[in-house]
Amino acid sequence: MTDRTDRGHTRINPEAVARVAAHAARQVPGVYALVPVPARPHGVAVRLDDHVASVDVDLVAWYGRSVLAVADAVRDAVIDRVRASTGLAVREVTVTVDDLVVPGPDVPVPR
Repeated sequence: MTDRTDRGHTRINPEAVARVAAHAARQVPGVYALVPVPARPHGVAVRLDDHVASVDVDLVAWYGRSVLAVADAVRDAVIDRVRASTGLAVREVTVTVDDLVVPGPDVPVPR
């Protein structure tokens, strides 16, 4: 995204927006981790169209939490944080829950 003013240009790289979105998603209760893949090194991909972002989040959630509630909370957190940090509007946040983690001896119970 590029914004031009009479004092110069502001450019926001989609990767910077992805970092903001990833941080917001990780803070949501019920999220165990984001899933990095080559196309999404932070577990998040962002497409920018002028001043509007579309965000894809891949995550692992804790077993026992409502997957739909976690996904909705991730959407809300990402939209709020991206708007506040970048001034961009967010068209959509697609959340893919790739796996669930069951607490046990090797995985501590979330606080």
